[in-house]
Amino acid sequence: MIGNMNKHQKLYRLVEESYAQSQQPFAQWMWKNHVPIVTQHAERLSKKYGANLDLSIAGALLHDFGDVFVHRHSTKHEEVSKAESVKLLKQSDYSDNEIHEVLEKVIAPHSCKEGLLPTTLEGKVLATADALAHLTTDFYLQFSWMHLPEGKTYDEFISWVVGKIDRDFNDKIFFSEIRAVAKHQYQSLLEVFSNNQL
Repeated sequence: MIGNMNKHQKLYRLVEESYAQSQQPFAQWMWKNHVPIVTQHAERLSKKYGANLDLSIAGALLHDFGDVFVHRHSTKHEEVSKAESVKLLKQSDYSDNEIHEVLEKVIAPHSCKEGLLPTTLEGKVLATADALAHLTTDFYLQFSWMHLPEGKTYDEFISWVVGKIDRDFNDKIFFSEIRAVAKHQYQSLLEVFSNNQL
C-alpha cells in the first residue's frame, strides 16, 4: 500500500502518526482542528491555480510541525520544526531541492510578517490556505479560549488576535476571488473580537 502512495500521501501518513504520538497537548488540538484543514485548502487551491501539489501539501502538513515536539513559544520551535520536517520529507522521497523549496519558499514566508511574503505560487497557496483555515472555521474562538499567552493582559491578547485576523485577510490571501469569499467571515470575526460591539 505505502509503495503505491505518492510523495505527499506518504508524508500525510507520517505527519499524522507524529501528531498522534505527540505528548504536547497543543499538538493534539492542532491536528484535530487546523493542520488537515489547511491541507485540504492547499490541495484545492493548488488544483485550482496550477501549483505543485507535492510542495503545497508538504508546506501545509509541516507549517506548524514544531508543535509536535516543543511548546509553541519555545525558542527552539523553528529549529526543531525544520529538523524534524527534513526527516519526514526525506522518508517521503522528496529531493533535496524540493525540501529546500518547501522549507524556505513555502513555509518560511507563510505568516506574511515583517514584509516577508511568499514569492512562489506554492508559497501563496499555503499562506492563503492557512488564512482560510483561520477565518472560515471556529479556529479563533477555540484558540482564544484555550491559549491566553502568559504575560499578556486580556486587552493585549485581544489586540493581538485582531491584528492576526486582519493580517489573515489583508496580507495572506493572494487570490482576489478567494478574498471575496472570505470577506464576510473576516468582518464577522472582527465584530466578535472588537471592543466596539453594541
